[in-house]
Amino acid sequence: FLFFCFFSSAPAFSFIYIVGSVEIPNLTYTNDLNDPKSQKFLLQAEAIQNYFAESYESSSLGKYYLKSVVAAFSEGESGLRAYYWNTFWAP
Repeated sequence: FLFFCFFSSAPAFSFIYIVGSVEIPNLTYTNDLNDPKSQKFLLQAEAIQNYFAESYESSSLGKYYLKSVVAAFSEGESGLRAYYWNTFWAP
């Protein structure tokens, strides 16, 4: 009797967070972007999050990309600064 057993272990995956900020020169900071519940904050955050999603999903990182979150805004040197984190699930 001959018995073969093969085990294949998948690589361990982890959540990876990339945190940063980006400046958008053609947009300006207004006080209502200080309130994460304001309509302007929500719309602007959604637009930037969608941009990140489209960019990552069409790249080689797309298979690992989970989501982007814009957490805050401030006035930048030449435009609106958005503070964000991107989440990936990767080996």
